[in-house]
Amino acid sequence: ANDGLKDVKGFYANSFDCILLDPPCSALGLRPKLQIDTKSAKELLKAADYQQKFIRNAIPLLKVGGRMTYSTCTINSLENEENVKFILKEFPCMRLESLAHLPGLPGLPDKGLTEEECQMVRRFDPTDTLDTMGFFLAKFQKVC
Repeated sequence: ANDGLKDVKGFYANSFDCILLDPPCSALGLRPKLQIDTKSAKELLKAADYQQKFIRNAIPLLKVGGRMTYSTCTINSLENEENVKFILKEFPCMRLESLAHLPGLPGLPDKGLTEEECQMVRRFDPTDTLDTMGFFLAKFQKVC
């Protein structure tokens, strides 16, 4: 199937201990924005769908017991919390691990994650006191 991703030979299922998945995103968290883009809701949804192609390709490569960090440089919940929800729903072998010990904010409520799951991810907002660009982190372990 042509999903827009390059078919790279040589990577086998269950062959990675760790994966850092930082797929292309809408980059709504970058600053300074030297070029102002107006992103339509359709474009933002398309970015999240494209990221899910990377997710679908990455998880089978991860060994049981292996860990995957999912990160974006956007503040868009479609690409963040809702993709975490997608991973948990579509890949029951993936367990969310807590990043609550890190600075940053919890995930946004009402975006598909439970309150407990919101506390386990980290969201960095340019308007917060940490004075960072906007980005998002979630960490998973493959348990089966």
